[in-house]
This record gives sequence, C-alpha cells and structure tokens, in this order.
Amino acid sequence: MINTLNKLNVARHQLGTALDLFIKDRDPIAVQCLACGGSELIEAIASSQSIRTFSTHIMETYPDLDIGKIRRLQRQYWNAFKHLSTRDGLQREDDALLAAFNDTANDAALFVGWWDYFSVTGRLPLPVQVFQLWWFSLNEEKLATGADLETIRKLFPAMKKQTRTEQKRRLRRAVERYRDNNDVLKDSRTENNPLCFPATVFERT
Repeated sequence: MINTLNKLNVARHQLGTALDLFIKDRDPIAVQCLACGGSELIEAIASSQSIRTFSTHIMETYPDLDIGKIRRLQRQYWNAFKHLSTRDGLQREDDALLAAFNDTANDAALFVGWWDYFSVTGRLPLPVQVFQLWWFSLNEEKLATGADLETIRKLFPAMKKQTRTEQKRRLRRAVERYRDNNDVLKDSRTENNPLCFPATVFERT
C-alpha cells in the first residue's frame, strides 16, 4: 500500500513528486533534491535484494569506470544544494557549479531513479512510461542496437531540434494524451497511482 510508510514507498513518494514537478515545469532545485534522494534510496533497496541496478548496468558496460566518480558526478548538484561544508569542515566552493545548474540536470536523475524503481517493483505509473520515451527521444545514441526508434520518433519527432521549452511542452502534452489510455492502464506493468499524493495520504482513521 502506497500509504504505508516504508523505505520503498518513501522512495516512490520522492520520485513521484519530483517527476510531477518536472512535468509541470516547476522548481528544478526541488526536483533535483527529490529525484536524487529517491534514486539513492531505491538503488540501495534494489542492491539489498540483489536486483540489478542502473549503476550495475553501467559498470558491466564500462568496467573501467570508477563507480565513485560516477556517483559524485550524478550527485554533484544535490550535494552542493544540501551541504555548506566539506567533510573536513571547510566551506564548500560551489559557486561555479551552482551557476552551471539548470533543469536538464534533472533528466538523468529521474530516468535512473525510475529505472531502479521498475527493477524492484516491475511496475511504473503511466506518466513515467511517457517520460522514459521522452528521455529516449533526447538520447537516441544511448539506446541499444535494435531499439524501437520508430515508435519513439513518432511520439516525439525531431526532439533535439526543439528548444527546451518546446521539449517540456511536448512531454506534458503526451502525458495528457495518454493519461486515460485503457490499454496501458490495464497492463500489469502499469502502476495505477498518481505521481504526487495529497497530504491526507497518511491520515489515520
């Protein structure tokens, strides 16, 4: 039950609220913090259950990569947002990093978190499925050989040529278009819960 407060649902609430804000083009700093927090937790849950995570996939594909360096890059903005000092107690010098931040940094954070969530649960909310196709449309070069590019390009044509504003608008429009698609909603791989829940979700009667 999504209203049962356990570690899996905490990760789900963070990822869901992050994507809800992202689709609506709301505060990118909040999106980054929620997406990274949820991603870190769901990855740990997957690892504790010996489930293959996105990080595992990266390391298997590129065995010479330093996983510590990968994590630092993935979480560089999140760490800058939540820490004033280094581990040595010195004030962090994050001005240049903060100046470089924008909403595009949230694309990968959300994609990785939801990838690991699906690995654990085997289900995704419909808006997440649309978001994944949107992400693929912007990262075709990262797809495996034989990927269904025709479907992706049909839903999101010529995405790299669009402005960021138009890319996000197309994402919102696609989510709305498929929100009530019965074929997807009835699929066992679709989680039929909203992305973001009301505060009353944890009220006890």
